[in-house]
Amino acid sequence: MLQSKANRTMKRWSEWKLQQYLFQFWPIYILAIIFALISDTIADSDLSANPGAATIITDKSSFTVYRLNPKTREQTEFLHELLVNSTKIDFWKAPRVAGGQVHVMIQGQMKDEFLRSMKMRNISYSVMIDDVEKKIRKLKETAKRSHNYNRLRDDSSPSRRVYFNLAQYHSYNEMIDYLNQLNAAYPDRTEVTNIGVTHEGRPIKLIKIGKPRQFRKAGIWIDGGIHAREWVSPATVLYIIDQLVTKYDVNLQIRRLVDDMDWFIVPLLNSDGYEYTRSSTNPEVRLWRKNRSPITCRIAQNGIFSQPQQECCQGVDLNRNYDWHYGMEGSSNDPCSEIYQGPSAFSEPETRAVHRFIAKRRDTIKTFLTFHSYSQILMYPFGHREQTYTSDVDDLKSTAMQAANALRAAYGTQYTVGTDPASGGAEDWAKGRMGIKYSYLFELRPDGQVWDGFLLDESQILPTARETFEAVKVIADRTSAMFTPKSLPNIAMNNSKGLV
Repeated sequence: MLQSKANRTMKRWSEWKLQQYLFQFWPIYILAIIFALISDTIADSDLSANPGAATIITDKSSFTVYRLNPKTREQTEFLHELLVNSTKIDFWKAPRVAGGQVHVMIQGQMKDEFLRSMKMRNISYSVMIDDVEKKIRKLKETAKRSHNYNRLRDDSSPSRRVYFNLAQYHSYNEMIDYLNQLNAAYPDRTEVTNIGVTHEGRPIKLIKIGKPRQFRKAGIWIDGGIHAREWVSPATVLYIIDQLVTKYDVNLQIRRLVDDMDWFIVPLLNSDGYEYTRSSTNPEVRLWRKNRSPITCRIAQNGIFSQPQQECCQGVDLNRNYDWHYGMEGSSNDPCSEIYQGPSAFSEPETRAVHRFIAKRRDTIKTFLTFHSYSQILMYPFGHREQTYTSDVDDLKSTAMQAANALRAAYGTQYTVGTDPASGGAEDWAKGRMGIKYSYLFELRPDGQVWDGFLLDESQILPTARETFEAVKVIADRTSAMFTPKSLPNIAMNNSKGLV
């Protein structure tokens, strides 16, 4: 009898807990059901500029970006649940802490239900971009008009100066042509090589910048464009390349940094995704984040009342694909998620190329810098779990603070310095697996208050790049001071310029 009474009590308690759970999270289920119904109207895949590669494009209606302002931990956790579990909400700026802004892009027919959900949770919001495609078209038209007037010239540069408009967003082919022109004009300090090939057959190009010396030099790795829609990232890295190569003869600090260190720079890691974002003004194309890996299908159930159905989506988030606490915090195993980690660590040719190159040079590469946008944050490891730090976190933080101060001195741009919860990231892998001393991730302009997120106007490229280079020089100076050049036997220098 006591056993029966205990069972009834336990049953009532379980039912009460289930009711509490459903009450807390039922808006997420409702949104999932709505999104599942909407997904039934998905049009045929748009081949766009990539014959043979398909992308699911939803019913074409206006997209709006909202600025959300969660004030409590519960509100922030609710948005984080949407980030992880919803594949129909595009988070431009993810929820991090209570009081921080969150930016989301919502398609027309989803707006009413989404905003009702925000109101129920007392999450305040405002419109950031009313019509995303209209904004994209306007930026494209403005860029076309201005390109004829923005060519850069520097009369103090050597006569072999390579002319390249650093104030505009370039195509993959234009970027590679520029690297090759630099190599042809400055063969004494540059070398261009392929480190891999993307899914669509594009070479992953790296430029090495450095002067042969009779000693071992520390190396600095830089990459940009890991996320396709973050156009200001490769634009900034191209500026850094330009400064290191063309200012060597006129700037003593740059000469020292190139003499004392080797720079290994990939301006555009995710070239497939980047070129895809350039192929259309459709927001689902221009705001594509992942690479262009083949379509993956899975059986999914989008809510407690829906029937299981097959979902097929394309692409992997390359910055969740590295082998450091892979598949944990801030990533997803759903192929339709913006933060899809891939089927396994290093499943993608882009991340494998980085791994192969750095693993061969882990004893000499002492700094790892990867550039993203946006939010104006300078991050150091680790991000796979909150309150998890490296043994030398004080040095990492101090160096980052000095870099942020140098960046701010250029234009007054404020950066936040710290860690961010996300697993499988490149900077964590570089520190945790490769043992690279200084490993940082830059989230470049804007901060979300003035400019339009990923749709950063070309007028902001040069200010962003200039201030960022000031921060990079601080980190490079710290690297040079920490790892002074070491003498090597003369015989070892016969192939000193080679990348292998």
